[in-house]
Amino acid sequence: MNPRTVSALVANDLRQLARNPRLLIFAVALPLVMWPLMWYLTSLTTERRQERLESRTYLYAVAENPAAADGATWLDRALARVGDDGRNGDADPESGPAVLFERVAPPDDLPAALDDGRLHVHLAWEPGTEDRGAPRAVLTFRADLDASGTAEGYLRRALRSTRVEVREQRLADAGFEADPADLLPVERIETASEEQTSGLLLGRILTAIIVLMMLTGGSIVATDALAGEKERGTLETLLTTAARRIEIVTAKNLSILSVALITSILNIANIVLWMQLDVIPAPEGLKLVIPVGTGLLLLFLYAPAAVLLSSALLLVSGRSKTYKEAQLLFAPVMLGALAIAAIPVLPGIALRSAIVVVPIANLGVAAREILTGTYDWPLLAAAWAVTAGAAAVLARASVRTLSAEKLITASDTDAADLAGGPALFPRRVAGWFAVLWAVLLVWQLNSGGGIDGRLLITINLSILGVAAWLMIVRYRLPLRETLSLKAPPAAAWLGVLIAAPAGLVLANGVVRLASLAMPIPEEWLEAMADAFGADLPLWQMLFFFAVLPGILEEIAFRGVLLHGLKTRLSRVPLVLIAGIAFGFFHVDLFRIPPTSLLGVFLVIAVLRTGSIYPAMAWHALHNALALGGARIEQIGLTEEPAWWHYALALAAILLAFRLMSRPRVS
Repeated sequence: MNPRTVSALVANDLRQLARNPRLLIFAVALPLVMWPLMWYLTSLTTERRQERLESRTYLYAVAENPAAADGATWLDRALARVGDDGRNGDADPESGPAVLFERVAPPDDLPAALDDGRLHVHLAWEPGTEDRGAPRAVLTFRADLDASGTAEGYLRRALRSTRVEVREQRLADAGFEADPADLLPVERIETASEEQTSGLLLGRILTAIIVLMMLTGGSIVATDALAGEKERGTLETLLTTAARRIEIVTAKNLSILSVALITSILNIANIVLWMQLDVIPAPEGLKLVIPVGTGLLLLFLYAPAAVLLSSALLLVSGRSKTYKEAQLLFAPVMLGALAIAAIPVLPGIALRSAIVVVPIANLGVAAREILTGTYDWPLLAAAWAVTAGAAAVLARASVRTLSAEKLITASDTDAADLAGGPALFPRRVAGWFAVLWAVLLVWQLNSGGGIDGRLLITINLSILGVAAWLMIVRYRLPLRETLSLKAPPAAAWLGVLIAAPAGLVLANGVVRLASLAMPIPEEWLEAMADAFGADLPLWQMLFFFAVLPGILEEIAFRGVLLHGLKTRLSRVPLVLIAGIAFGFFHVDLFRIPPTSLLGVFLVIAVLRTGSIYPAMAWHALHNALALGGARIEQIGLTEEPAWWHYALALAAILLAFRLMSRPRVS
């Protein structure tokens, strides 16, 4: 690849894009005006709404029933707290200014009156009982209507304050020793600063907005760069020049990336600048000053997201035959990316969790923590590295795919698309497993901590098994070849017996090494013990946590996944990608490193033996040794093995692989 040719193509694309008014609006003008406009409109509408709600007259009605007379005194005292009959009373200082309430006759049709605004809140009294002397108030309102919901809130708070006041007065009249108002006073101390609270609010939405801006500007470039040029025929003219196809595709990718990076820079700089200057009042709860250094850190953090999204847009545009088709395909890409970018809005999502392995979402959670003043540097680096790795893989895949295959012109047709079935499966296998991983992640994040470990593992393995079966049926995959259902060399079984304990020792070393950067919490160890049934009979533990995973996980990962990747990857990338993918499917952050190592070992075992059976036996034996030796409750890392333990284990693994080799046929 000639860098001069690529830079010339990029410069030419950027010159043409600079004359595109749509791009200038969405990639340059919109980021510049969005933040100050958003702050101004949010502040303005919030103030106007509050003024409107406080200045209007709220209509209330009281049901005519025998208990109404008993509740009249309570109602009068409550209304006095928001104004004497809604107008001149001594308002509660904590409730804000006096609010206007006007009583109207009870309507014949209460729901209709609430719907059309003739009534905002209706009060009914239920008579007192022997156990409860005072009547009970029942408020009826429409929560989805501003006026009705606000009126109910004012009246409910006033009634509750009246209840406290009456109760204290009755206690005092009964001779209570101390002043009831002094009984158990509660003082609230907020340890989070205003900047931290504001950072939390901004951090929840920042990534989604920046991703939206990247996609909006980048999609314009992507559609024009490939799909649009295909339709206009200008791309075929470019192909007749001395520029190689890979140089053309690389230049297109860099053009899209340039726009995405410019959009990110403008957004981050805009936030920092307007918050520093404070020219336009920020919305309530966003009193935050972002230092320039923090802004640069955020920009660096979002850089791999720009590469990832640019590569995705390029791939979509390259696979589209027409401009309209590209626009249709960009919609699901945009929705999917925004859904992932919106994950920081969810409560309870912390960076020190499985979310660190989810590209883009991990950056969103990291940005939220940065803006609240939390700098977990090992996890920040891990989040950046994960997204950067995904971006590098997708960028390389998009450039190679659009360069090597007949996808860059509208008239080209791919043989695999025509053949379908097994020929198409290697193209689709990554997408299938990406969706499968997302399904398992959502399920496990929402399954709760109280679910029985046997049920959890059964559901997880059932999902894997059903997905593997669907892929085999959908693409008409030959079962024996796909799952490597062949007899292994006899010596492979001895290799399994040697490799399983040695692999467990090395996995233990990986956990210890990872714990230096991310200490394993005791809570996680206890949760693992509960999830994997430390109190179960040994045979149940072995069946659910050793035998079943050894069969079904091997069918999915060393069978279907490995078969799909074989024709598209060379040996080393195949071993690493297929092995590490297995680790990522275990979701728990602290289980990913050791299970990834096990996954790499099992891939090598299948490749060397040509059979899935030794991998099944190794996997089941590995889990059985972990369960039987530690009994889960002793999973804590107690004694540090010596270095020679690991050296001996590594030598045992190499010997095992040697035993697993199929004899060469001369």
